[in-house]
Amino acid sequence: MDLIVSLGRIRKFWFYIILLSFMLILFTSCGGDDEIEEESEGPSDAYLAALAAAESGDSGQVLDTTNSDSTLNSPTPVPTQAPVIINSKEQAELMLWEYLITCREMDTEDITSHSIDSTSGDKEYSVYPDSSAKNKFGVWKINEREGKLTPQNNTAKLWDDWIKSGLEDTVQRQCDSVLEKEIPKEITEPVVTSSREASVVVWTYLSKCYPELDDGYLDANENKNEGGFVVKTSPGYKTDHGLWNVKQDGTLSAMNEKANERAAEVTSGQCKNLIKSDTEAISAIWSYIVKCNPLLDINDLDANWDPKEDDWVVITKKSAQTRSSNPEPDHGIWRISRDAQITADNVTAQTEKIRADQGTEKC
Repeated sequence: MDLIVSLGRIRKFWFYIILLSFMLILFTSCGGDDEIEEESEGPSDAYLAALAAAESGDSGQVLDTTNSDSTLNSPTPVPTQAPVIINSKEQAELMLWEYLITCREMDTEDITSHSIDSTSGDKEYSVYPDSSAKNKFGVWKINEREGKLTPQNNTAKLWDDWIKSGLEDTVQRQCDSVLEKEIPKEITEPVVTSSREASVVVWTYLSKCYPELDDGYLDANENKNEGGFVVKTSPGYKTDHGLWNVKQDGTLSAMNEKANERAAEVTSGQCKNLIKSDTEAISAIWSYIVKCNPLLDINDLDANWDPKEDDWVVITKKSAQTRSSNPEPDHGIWRISRDAQITADNVTAQTEKIRADQGTEKC
């Protein structure tokens, strides 16, 4: 009986063990499903990446949506280069020529250039005057893509300012005359190329008041400092006409006081060259003093040119004063200028002058 009771208790024990194990297995499997469901809640990272790729239009590249700086890792877009505007050095030269003639006409042959490579890789053109150019307009730079003229030295900058003044005047298109004074003048073909031609230029000018002047009495020497020639009167000539500068373009300018006097005569038209020779000087003095000296012979007077004072000195000849018959008294020392101004140069002449000025009734 006791044995039967023990077997019954053992059966109940294993029954509970088996039941407990079954319940544990069932509980474990249910709990696992809940965990899987919790882990699968919401879209996965792979899904989000694929979705982002589809929205971006790039199905061949999966975007990393977990990195907020993902855009920094994307390729940098390459900018499109501007097209080439200037295709040759000839086009660059023509562009500068069209700009320069805004203020001054010139030939396209005055302009030359060469190409250079810039740091950006673009080709640039350095444009400047040809060696035979009549105009000096400085050095300019033109980029093949920008097509913009850029002055590279001071001369080019002066031209640039001058041209802009003309472009700003939309009505008359006149370039500023004040700015033009800073612009190098156009080189003209030389008119005077030899010392002989320089002498002729001075002679032509002075002969308006000094027609007796011979161009052979004018000496010309090359002016190495300023260009052109320096012209002066020959040492053997009686009259000093000053020092003159003759430029190759034929421009004439006075270089000393004597030349300034001559220029004033020619410019005003009031030529002082009334007395041109010894004979005329003697005639003028004789006519002046003969009023109180009716027996005075014109041949008893003598004249000499004084180059220092630029006038004639007239005196009574010694032979007339010492001759045995009808000796002529000394009438003093007289000076007469080219413009016929008479001056008594000593006491005897001054006495004669007083008598002559008072008239024949007071002689």
